Amino acid sequence: MSLLTAFVKRDFRLERSYRLAFVTQIAGAFTTLLQAGFLSHLVPSQQHALRPYGGDYFTFALVGTAALSYFSVALGSFSGSLGQEQQQGTLEALLVTPNEPRRLLLYGAAWPFLFATIELILYTTVGALLFHAHIAYDNLALATGMLFLTLAAFSAVGLLVSSVIVLTKRAGLLTGMIGSAFALFGGVLYPISVLPRPLQWLANALPMSHGLDGVRRALTATPDMGAIGQDALVLAVFAVLLTPLALQVFEWAVARARRQGSLSHY
Repeated sequence: MSLLTAFVKRDFRLERSYRLAFVTQIAGAFTTLLQAGFLSHLVPSQQHALRPYGGDYFTFALVGTAALSYFSVALGSFSGSLGQEQQQGTLEALLVTPNEPRRLLLYGAAWPFLFATIELILYTTVGALLFHAHIAYDNLALATGMLFLTLAAFSAVGLLVSSVIVLTKRAGLLTGMIGSAFALFGGVLYPISVLPRPLQWLANALPMSHGLDGVRRALTATPDMGAIGQDALVLAVFAVLLTPLALQVFEWAVARARRQGSLSHY
């Protein structure tokens, strides 16, 4: 059995043992979906700010909330996996094995990503069936490419947060602050063009806004390839620059915690 398969099987069994948490998570996603659907009845169609994304507010909100949930996994799965190992007292045992710390970190996040992918598919499918979201399914491959580029950029941030956990044993507040900032300035429920100019500059400096913009444009009937290409370039720069740095910082954090003898502390 490969190391990756072992991690996925273990986390699946843990998830299955907490059925109430699983049902609660699915119910929460469904409630959010209904809220977006009912809210869309208050927003007139063909708003100027929504035209680049097809003009339908429910589709805009559906993609935004679904993607935010998915990106949140990239932001928090690595730190969440480490936190779980700390609580179970297995973090030190894992990190002293011959396996590279980077592989252990990545494989530990495999199940959250797999579960989030299934949840994303169900979320958008149900949304399309209940509220007739205007999604161009012919462009799913393009939207998927933008989604993975955004995940790469978000994962780099998540890796940096994991380094903080190794050193301080606490990073929940930091993860929450980063997630809230992305939700506020990333254009989840409204286009960033409605923000004041200084906040638009801030929003454009975040990978979230470019990821959502690219995914939404890709799912329209006539995608603007120029704008999508610009978003893809920004996301690629984020991923290429931040990912190697984040991995190096994580290895440094593990090495420092080993020297200090604090790997087993919680």
